Amino acid sequence: MLDFAQVLQTATKDFEFNREMRYYTGKLHVAIGDRAWTAAYDDGTFLSVEPSGTDPQGAAIWIKGNEEQWSDMTAEYPRPFFQSLQSSSIMHGVQLSNTHQFYAYLPALNRLMQIFRQLNREGA
Repeated sequence: MLDFAQVLQTATKDFEFNREMRYYTGKLHVAIGDRAWTAAYDDGTFLSVEPSGTDPQGAAIWIKGNEEQWSDMTAEYPRPFFQSLQSSSIMHGVQLSNTHQFYAYLPALNRLMQIFRQLNREGA
């Protein structure tokens, strides 16, 4: 499983991800098993990503899953209902923040998952 900071660094160079994250100000927290990262944004501009605890600590957008769930979500050909964050949550128990910001930026987050899959496939 890739270091999420590496995935996010790659995503910041992606036109579609950046277009969908425009205007976001706040924190994005991702937990993969017992490892977690928090990224900071200001008006859509990526500021930083740092390792953090698994508690989102007030991040408006967060995604939390175990290693197996993330492995399934980021597989080149995801098993049924692992192809999007919403279906992964509903059908497989991946935890998502239930905030307006999460749903407003869902296209960016789903693009982020596509980038994660691509990097896994490339063995980056």
